[in-house]
Amino acid sequence: MNADAYLDLLRARYSVRAFTDEQLTEEELSAILEAGRLSPTACNNQPVRICVVQSAEGLAKVDECSKCRYGAPTALIVAFDKNASAKGMGCESGDFGTIDASIVLTNMANAAAALGLGSCWVGAYDPQAVRVHFIVPADYELVDMLMLGHPAPECTPSPRHADRFPLTQTVSHEAF
Repeated sequence: MNADAYLDLLRARYSVRAFTDEQLTEEELSAILEAGRLSPTACNNQPVRICVVQSAEGLAKVDECSKCRYGAPTALIVAFDKNASAKGMGCESGDFGTIDASIVLTNMANAAAALGLGSCWVGAYDPQAVRVHFIVPADYELVDMLMLGHPAPECTPSPRHADRFPLTQTVSHEAF
């Protein structure tokens, strides 16, 4: 893939908020999870942990934790193991687990788009309910969820989807 094709993928990707009932194939799910596995992490510590939820019972539990599943047939709950994440690394910026998980989430969302699938990154959820329903270990820090599936025919990007500030407004050189 060249840079133009990748930028076209990023332009076309949007947060899907209505999905069909059609489940991902095993190949599609494997490709998305592989994109997450290949993601860079601080010191290559690979602290990110992903819980795949696809059963009717599991999805009902997701619905109890968040109003933002949008009918997705697959939900990924993303956390990081606080004992495995890189901390400090000679600076005062703290634990890099959240950054690592964010990179994994982004790469999985982009992989879904490359497969013609939809995704929605969800941060609106009850973390305590997720911990209870999905037996999240105490040393795992929940980050967010990623809803995955086939976009419903009526689902379209939000009207503001393509609105982006020009680079001159967001980028400076040598100093802010």
